[in-house]
Amino acid sequence: MRNTIAVMQRELLSLFCSPIGYVVITGFLLVTGVIVLRAGVFGPGRPATLRDVFFWTPFVLTFVVPAISMRTLAEEYRTGTIETLMTAPLSDFQMVLGKYLASLIFYLIMTAPTLVYLILMEIFGNPDWGAALAAYLGLLLVGMSFTAFGVFASSLTHNQIVAWIAGAVPLLLFACLGFFMVDMVEGRLRQVLQQINVMARFGQFTRGQVESDAVVFFLATTALFLFLTVKVVESRRWR
Repeated sequence: MRNTIAVMQRELLSLFCSPIGYVVITGFLLVTGVIVLRAGVFGPGRPATLRDVFFWTPFVLTFVVPAISMRTLAEEYRTGTIETLMTAPLSDFQMVLGKYLASLIFYLIMTAPTLVYLILMEIFGNPDWGAALAAYLGLLLVGMSFTAFGVFASSLTHNQIVAWIAGAVPLLLFACLGFFMVDMVEGRLRQVLQQINVMARFGQFTRGQVESDAVVFFLATTALFLFLTVKVVESRRWR
């Protein structure tokens, strides 16, 4: 565990020492701020809920989260420091987990300022705190899953930009296809899309419903992509 924490601290420090980190945070908060204004959350007669805002958030995260995780392993490959990490007294799993946790913590720090909208709703209205907390739980689970995929994408290339594209494009297609195509198909294909529909599962949380199958889905996808990342890193030992 000590090795994992050391890797996490090193990676987190590099994120905050890089201008990319601040650009990502600023961009995310600006986009969510625009969504809040466009949704008219604080308009007269509007219900005290962020549900309309949360609807668009996963689409925004498909671009933002890969930008957070794109340097985790791609930068190590580019600079050659991956060889030092591989010869250090830590396992591949510890290295991958440390980098993943650093990206996830950065994600939590990035999303934390959005809590101010809940405070404002409490001042000017009467929000449903149960539904709000469920929505933020869903936001955490989506972030965990997307971050794991972003780290996996970073493990496949030496180039950070390629890692961002390899992470963002599949996530965007995954979110869009599952949401927009599920009602356009029938039969077994529709059943498959319903099972992997990120937007629908996240929508359960925004409605205040914490369903066990949705929780398991996000945790399972997180574990799957972390496992695949470890296998990619292990394969480099034999090259």
